[in-house]
Amino acid sequence: MRQTYYVIDSHLCCRCGACQKVCPHGALTTASPVPVIDQTLCRHCGMCFRACRLGAVTRPYELYQLKKGRRLL
Repeated sequence: MRQTYYVIDSHLCCRCGACQKVCPHGALTTASPVPVIDQTLCRHCGMCFRACRLGAVTRPYELYQLKKGRRLL
């Protein structure tokens, strides 16, 4: 089974901190101007993805597949 992972698009992020507040695993850090998801701490629950109202938290694998014209399962 393919595991979903999330990244933050720095162009869409408004730095509101909503994703960081909802992360139950503390995987988001604000060491840089834009929050960064630590993939070693991330448990792929999707809470940050659902909390982001601007769509800055993305799933790059799925975006890649859609750009290639492939259907997602």
